[in-house]
Amino acid sequence: MKSSYSQPPASSKDLFTLAAAAGLTTGLVEGLLLFGLARAALLTWRLQNRAYWYETLWIAPLVDLVLFMLAGAVFVLASRLFPRLPVRKMAWGAFAFLAVFDWLFIVLFGKISLFAIFILAAGIAYQVFSFIAKREAAATRRLTQALPWLAGVTIAVLLINQGGAWLNEKIRTARLPQAAPGAPNVIVIIVDTLRADHLSSYGYKRDTTPFIDSLAAEGVRFETAIAPSSWTQPVHASMLTGRYTYEHHAELTPLDNTYPTIGEVMQANGYRTAGFSANTLFFTRRHGHGRGFLHFEDNYQSVTDAFFNSSLYGFLFDFYGLRKALNYEGVPNRVLASDINAAALNWVDGGEQPFFVFLNYFDVHDPYTPPEPYRSKYASVPNPGGLVNGFVERYSPSLTPEQIQSEIDAYDGAIAYVDEQIKALFSELERRGLLENTIVIVAADHGESFGEHGILQHSASLYLPEIHVPLIVWAPGRVPAGKTIPTPVSLTSLPSTILALLGKDTQPFPAQPLTLLMDDAIDPADWRDPISELAHMVGAAEVNPSTHGAIKSVVGAEMQYITHETFGEELYNWRQDPQETNNLVNDPAARDALNGFRLYLKTLLGKLFQLP
Repeated sequence: MKSSYSQPPASSKDLFTLAAAAGLTTGLVEGLLLFGLARAALLTWRLQNRAYWYETLWIAPLVDLVLFMLAGAVFVLASRLFPRLPVRKMAWGAFAFLAVFDWLFIVLFGKISLFAIFILAAGIAYQVFSFIAKREAAATRRLTQALPWLAGVTIAVLLINQGGAWLNEKIRTARLPQAAPGAPNVIVIIVDTLRADHLSSYGYKRDTTPFIDSLAAEGVRFETAIAPSSWTQPVHASMLTGRYTYEHHAELTPLDNTYPTIGEVMQANGYRTAGFSANTLFFTRRHGHGRGFLHFEDNYQSVTDAFFNSSLYGFLFDFYGLRKALNYEGVPNRVLASDINAAALNWVDGGEQPFFVFLNYFDVHDPYTPPEPYRSKYASVPNPGGLVNGFVERYSPSLTPEQIQSEIDAYDGAIAYVDEQIKALFSELERRGLLENTIVIVAADHGESFGEHGILQHSASLYLPEIHVPLIVWAPGRVPAGKTIPTPVSLTSLPSTILALLGKDTQPFPAQPLTLLMDDAIDPADWRDPISELAHMVGAAEVNPSTHGAIKSVVGAEMQYITHETFGEELYNWRQDPQETNNLVNDPAARDALNGFRLYLKTLLGKLFQLP
């Protein structure tokens, strides 16, 4: 029998066929591993929060197909330049390593070091290669014969996933009940990470939000809107269900089917429903937020997003290449507010029924790197922002006052950019003749800390910079124009408020509708104080209170109460002490307020709250 070295040189067709079959095999297994382990919550945190969903099952093999074909091109070139080299054997060895490393990394990342994974993959790949080398001709033939089947499976998964989603939306839209005559459209705009006191209409020194301010002048501005947590996932669950975190439990796990969502209720009232998320980490279908939306766009809307978020080698290039090696400061697949506007308007144009649209803009979130000229709009130094960057694990870097100001400058520029994009959205709605019959709510899911209490970013505490958010209801003829409401309110009231504005029964949602305050139909003293909750965030920055235990808060008309399971209680008169530097928990004059907050939380939470 001839040795493999005496075989004819590998042809270009042979090498490309081998590359294609190996790439599709690697990707199909990769997709199953990523999707299956993510669904079982068995991936490490950083992999778990990538965009692994049904689309991963076809994106992973397509990405790996391209990568392996590029490697195949290298081997084809090598075979031309060095015809005596055993190029086919070399290709088998390389593809075996790439496949084994891919699969091992998914299973072991975060458990052992990258170097250890590399060495282990090399050892296993060598054993695989040694086995194949003795049967190279047969192995090549079988893999070549499998190529059409591998391609067919990938194409079938793609068609079922994408075509099924399209068909499902069409069928469910056709089955919607008839909406009430003249039913208005409803748009909810959530500006991710926007703290209230950086809007000019909320007293900020910079004119960051002229258009949002004009909406406030024509609608109702809630001066003290409080987020039910200080990070995206649980707050969006609360805004969709009208429930606090202690009820829906969707903080460290996805939102389940226990409670109805506003999208489901809007569908029952004849509305087309859609969500468009630029926060493709935590406001997503895989976190349960897609329930109730006929159409939901989070990931997979661009080639770069598919590569970085839905393939293992895309993750490696992003995490170790761009961020670790090249210190890239931005988000390579960031979805801009302009992209969200375009996607939403394109969907709006495709139907007849009144619509309910829920938008998430991510431009204000770290790293603060909005498009120019906005990034430099308020800056005194070139290229402000980018130092605070959770994507490269710079959650709480040590910054000078000047550097913090540079971050604030870029953050404010991002706010100005979003303000301009909301204006652009309104212009397009007006051009379509939709604005006169559309209710718009502008809010944020949480705020951001810039050194207050020694903290940066969010999901760190429940101090006001992280939970005090803007909330504006714009609905000419439906709400009082130019009204400001100082009473502290919760974002959990959004679903009931939307239904109340539509004249519908708010019974599916327990939170008080904000229309009661808008119409002076309730004494502010009878309004329920908003609460906020934050879980123990294991592995976060050491300076963050949430790293050391769970936190709960109540914001009253003058006081904020905070209780930490490790650090104890805090009490601040936030109206007189807006920076919350004077803890009144041991002040005898504040004893009645302290006991009142304790009793309030005990009544709401029961066993979930232990009295000190």
